[in-house]
Amino acid sequence: METVTTPKLMRLKSALALLAILFLGCHAPAQLKPYDFPADGFRASFPSKPELSKDTVPEGQLTFEIHYYIATEPISGATLMAAVTDFGNHLDGRDPDGVLQGAENGALANSKSHLVGAHKQIFLGANHGVAFEAESDEAHLSIRLYLVGGMLYQEVVVSPKSKKYDTAATQRFLDSFQLIARQ
Repeated sequence: METVTTPKLMRLKSALALLAILFLGCHAPAQLKPYDFPADGFRASFPSKPELSKDTVPEGQLTFEIHYYIATEPISGATLMAAVTDFGNHLDGRDPDGVLQGAENGALANSKSHLVGAHKQIFLGANHGVAFEAESDEAHLSIRLYLVGGMLYQEVVVSPKSKKYDTAATQRFLDSFQLIARQ
């Protein structure tokens, strides 16, 4: 039996450490950093500064602007998104849970996905919300919706169905969402 000398042992440890770093680097999700969006009244953590895009959504006879903040997780390819729609006083007097149910149905229809399990009522402070998981033929979605006055906030993690984004990282992103003062 060969005796392992100190230099051989050191090279072996170095090689194992390098393999561990390479393995973790290839499989660990990127670190999330907090970003503030005072114009839309929220803070959320993303793997990189998200890109802002805008679109319009019809609601009955009216049209509203929606702001999408999107970043891609570089290792898994998962898309992390926060979206905001300001409905102003057009939701006054409407049942928050009914509005959220309509938003959930719209999210499922727009993503051509189906609910996986049951949706769960959640709260952001005193504000009503709903959390659910959905799947389409190609993707897995983790979604949270919050209604804050006339603002609808959406958090979405979309990952390829064959390569679901790390559950803990998904939770960190979803849990990072906070309301801040709008400016």
